[in-house]
Amino acid sequence: MILRGSFSFVLALSLTISCFAQQRDIESDKLLNADRLKKTLYAKNIDEKEYCDFIVQKQDDGTIPARLIYGVYRTAMTKDPGRRFAYFQSGLELLCKREGIVLNPKPVKTAPTKPSTTFPSFKSFFQRV
Repeated sequence: MILRGSFSFVLALSLTISCFAQQRDIESDKLLNADRLKKTLYAKNIDEKEYCDFIVQKQDDGTIPARLIYGVYRTAMTKDPGRRFAYFQSGLELLCKREGIVLNPKPVKTAPTKPSTTFPSFKSFFQRV
């Protein structure tokens, strides 16, 4: 009888703990917004603040999983306050690269819109060897 009661207690306790752990994950996604990132990571200039906005936007549209952002954020929070943003940015870019997520696509090179002032025959004269 005592064994059955202790088993029921352990079972109820393990279910309760797992429910609280899941709630904590859901709540952590809501806690990380752009303002919180800017404030706790000590974003100093406009570029850093825009980067925080960009990351939250990418999280909201599903490009970057919230688990990556939150994991890097928790690690950055253990660092020196003056360097937290640098740790966050470099860590997030490294993890995204490892996961195959493109954060900043490279710009596409386009042809110049202004026509050349030299004649094609003049160019070809110097290209011949």
